[in-house]
Amino acid sequence: APIYTANEPCVTAMPAAMAVPGLGPVPVKREALIVMIRHGKTENNKLGLFTGWDDVPLANDGVVEAKEAGKLLKLHGFEFDAVYTSWLTRAIETAWYVMDEMDCLWLPIIKSWRLNERMYGDLTGLSKAMVKQRHGEEQFMAWRRGYAVNPPPVSSFSPQYPGNDIRYTKYLKDVRISISETLIRSIESKKFSLHRKLPKSESLKDCMDRTIPFFTEQIMPEAINKGKRVLIASSENAIRGLLMHLCEIPEDKIAGLEIPNGLPLIFDMNSKCIKLLDDGSGVDPLEKYNFGASAGYLFRPCQNPDGSADDTCDFTFSDAPVLTASDKEFIESIRKPVEANV
Repeated sequence: APIYTANEPCVTAMPAAMAVPGLGPVPVKREALIVMIRHGKTENNKLGLFTGWDDVPLANDGVVEAKEAGKLLKLHGFEFDAVYTSWLTRAIETAWYVMDEMDCLWLPIIKSWRLNERMYGDLTGLSKAMVKQRHGEEQFMAWRRGYAVNPPPVSSFSPQYPGNDIRYTKYLKDVRISISETLIRSIESKKFSLHRKLPKSESLKDCMDRTIPFFTEQIMPEAINKGKRVLIASSENAIRGLLMHLCEIPEDKIAGLEIPNGLPLIFDMNSKCIKLLDDGSGVDPLEKYNFGASAGYLFRPCQNPDGSADDTCDFTFSDAPVLTASDKEFIESIRKPVEANV
């Protein structure tokens, strides 16, 4: 893991709209920004189960995490102009509780299946400990954290297959038609039944093939480039993919990145780094939360567009990652717009 030092806790005291002890009165954030938050904990998280597209709600702990995130954002003067989330209940609930605490429930929530969690295929609902015991540590980590490794797929008639969920069969229109699924369903129902190509399992790369185009072709031009302040409430792997794109994390390092539940991650559009908020506890967030061995790619020393140091960032790493030429070539390849046919 990277080594960091800091004169103060590794947080950034962002501006607030009120007098905050230790900060004093400061203005509301007005410039374009992105705040990403992984949904609060679910019972599946607490039990250590693969969840994926299984639509579980927040646990009581997760509700508290989402509310605390909303309170913290409000305390530090954040306001939003646009809110994006997935079609999964846990992400929608997280966005709702954050907005409720910030007194902005009136904001429209833009929901897209492209911000859904990675589809874990036939691992969905299984215990991670059991999968590791049965298949070994190497295969377990490849399925769970690998960039281009797909878990075993579900069958067309599995309850975990999104083709058996009305929200996807009725409302998902932006992927191509599947000839094989159409044939299978037509034979099974004894009448013609048109079906789209929905994922039966996904690698992180597959997940990014739908999340990154949605971010670059919709969120960026429709919100960020117009100076809007954006909240994205989603799931771990969707956010890992976005951070891989935004923070230039190499393919062989993404497996080492962990995303804590219910913690607002502020991506600064100027200095291109992640910032955290002071929660008043006096505890260093990198000690309080587990970001994994690749945390250094999120919290590299922040620089302004002119190359000067961003003095609002307290992080300094003594082992800051350096991108190789092949790393840079790989990052550019995932940034190219692609047609997300899954």
